[in-house]
Amino acid sequence: MKRVVLGFLTVLAIVTAGIFLSGCLSIGLEADLFPGLQSSTLSGGAEKIRADWSSLTPYTAQAAQYRYYTPYSGSGELLPDENYGVLLPYIGAEVALSGHAVDALPLYGLVTADGQIVTEPVYTEILTSYKPFLLLYRAQDIYHSKMTVAARDGRWVRDAGDWREVLLLEDDTNPRLALSNGDGSVWILNADGSMAAEFTRDMLEPYLGTGYEWGDPLTGYIEGCALSYEHGLLTAAYFDEESPWGNYWRYECFMDPETGTVNGTPSAHWTPDNEWSYENPPEFEGYSYPEEVEDLVTGTRYYSAYPEHDGWDDDWTLDLLDKNGRALMKNCLASTALQWRPIVADGMLGAVRDGVFTYTQIATGDIMFRYQLHTNSD
Repeated sequence: MKRVVLGFLTVLAIVTAGIFLSGCLSIGLEADLFPGLQSSTLSGGAEKIRADWSSLTPYTAQAAQYRYYTPYSGSGELLPDENYGVLLPYIGAEVALSGHAVDALPLYGLVTADGQIVTEPVYTEILTSYKPFLLLYRAQDIYHSKMTVAARDGRWVRDAGDWREVLLLEDDTNPRLALSNGDGSVWILNADGSMAAEFTRDMLEPYLGTGYEWGDPLTGYIEGCALSYEHGLLTAAYFDEESPWGNYWRYECFMDPETGTVNGTPSAHWTPDNEWSYENPPEFEGYSYPEEVEDLVTGTRYYSAYPEHDGWDDDWTLDLLDKNGRALMKNCLASTALQWRPIVADGMLGAVRDGVFTYTQIATGDIMFRYQLHTNSD
């Protein structure tokens, strides 16, 4: 008898709940499907329910804040133009990956300092540290990228050919760029994009041997020849654990960028750079792992660092600090594989947050550029 009563009560509860849910669903559906009824009386039997959503604020997505430069390069290569002004990188797309060490990779585009988009986000990497050159990489396949070299202000652009390695020949008055190529040659480019010197395969084979190849930084130099720049000379060397120089490199020839000549021996006073120097970052109270961030335009030094807090969690956001450790912008970037450090350019901080990349004035907090990231499915 007890089992029958319990069974009857269970059925009664289910039926009652079903009637109640049915009424709620019908009211919800009427409100959703017939917006005109949202502020009127809905009747169901003897009961009347009035829906009033006037106090709710509709969701609005962050508005894009940019315009397109004319003429626009679009998804093609950067078009040279003397009127861009300095060009800044922006993260404009997120490419999701599967079966890799990271879940997503960024794609970069170029924008002017006043927020005019010059190219779509088509580059897998943009390097700005080779001043006054801009290095733009587009993936060809998983192991190879096509590189374009340009002026920092985009006034000239040139294809880098079948490049292997890139070196900046630092000089306060005459900075140049050296590139080793798949055809065995070495180019040296002036700051205006012109060819300062070229060392051809015919010039180098007597020293490096027939059929030599330049090494690739991705695959190493165990078999290929390495290019380096030391004390005013470009050197070509093979890995050798018994190197007479004591640095695991056997130097085969020396290229002089000034004269365009090649020799098998250096001048008497030349020695390789066997010592590496590293400057430890400063320590700032209340912060961990500070890392230097240089303004791409002004050269001003900043630091990004994690505020110290107890415990381990996912809330690892970065603050931007001045050279004295004073916080200029808090919680400015959630460090991820998509962007692990902020970009600082022309007094603005560039960072991805909630699927949007922005350039924000550090001094005022004003947003100067806002771009919604694209994804694989867009």
